[in-house]
Amino acid sequence: MNQRGGYVTSATDTIERECDRCGWHAVAGSYPELVKRYQDHLRDEHPTAWLRS
Repeated sequence: MNQRGGYVTSATDTIERECDRCGWHAVAGSYPELVKRYQDHLRDEHPTAWLRS
C-alpha cells in the first residue's frame, strides 16, 4: 500500500514525495528516510527553497 505524505501504518507500507518545483520523486520505507532524501534534494537542486524550509 502506498501513501502520499502520510504515516507508515505497517512494515510493508511505503511513502512517497514529489517536488513541487521539478519532476523529482522519491519512495521510502520510513518517514525520516523520506525527509532526508527530500531535504538533500532541496539543498542540491533548489537551495533558496531549502533555506526557507
